[in-house]
Amino acid sequence: MKLQPLNPHLERADVLKEKHRYGIWYGLVLGLGFAFFTWGVDSYFLSMHNGLLPWLKFVIGAVICMAVGAAAGWAAAVTGKSLAAMLVWLIAGSAFAWLAVHLPLTLLPKAMPLFEPALDDLLHYEYFVNFPRVVGVAYLWLGIFLAVAGILQIPLSDSAVFSTSVFGKTGPLFIVLILMSTAGSILDNGLFNQPLRDSTLAVDSTLRFIVENRGQEVDAAEARRMHTGAFRAVDTSVTPNYRLFVSGYDSEFIEINILVKFERDWVECQVIYNQPISCKAVGKTP
Repeated sequence: MKLQPLNPHLERADVLKEKHRYGIWYGLVLGLGFAFFTWGVDSYFLSMHNGLLPWLKFVIGAVICMAVGAAAGWAAAVTGKSLAAMLVWLIAGSAFAWLAVHLPLTLLPKAMPLFEPALDDLLHYEYFVNFPRVVGVAYLWLGIFLAVAGILQIPLSDSAVFSTSVFGKTGPLFIVLILMSTAGSILDNGLFNQPLRDSTLAVDSTLRFIVENRGQEVDAAEARRMHTGAFRAVDTSVTPNYRLFVSGYDSEFIEINILVKFERDWVECQVIYNQPISCKAVGKTP
């Protein structure tokens, strides 16, 4: 009896479907990895230093980046070509670079008042003319890593789809995570997150010192080093429980304003070169 050959078209359709599915996972992991190392680490530090809704930025970024990543990963898989996949990821990179600049400076200030309505009148963010240039710089850095991720996607996906081991299927995802950890860390430290974070941590350090030493004799030199004088005018507003959020900045991110939500009052502090200079009451908390 003559055996009939298996239908190669059906087999190929199954394999292609699996490659497309893996491309979506590849993109999801890439997007999540980028979001975590660009905003997640920052959110963690803010959560440890009394940040106000510290994880909101990461959640917004992760949702958008995972959606863009899944679409790009699927589209790259459909092309089946490494160079075409690289082009797809470079296009997606423009969205990531735009988000790296606009999420903390335009999207987050619009989202925060939805959860803390008082912020609607207390935030004074500005969009300076040099921001588009910063998006370009972010894209150049990010493009290097996304180009590598794009070139690697097709061969890595091919090996993963046909692999029978857990490591063989997950190994490519760890590779893309390593790429995004480097890219995200560069943007976290090289754009706006670090100066905004450092100013927030500086105010938190001063407030912790004031709260911990209230009612005690404090060495004058130590008090100056901790910049406690910045809170002299609002001393009665200071409470042990407080939350911090950036309310404004200058074009060079040298002078940054930090909003403090105390139990009774909103207080805004001027911070220059990560040193609290002065604070003033700007409203009452509900």
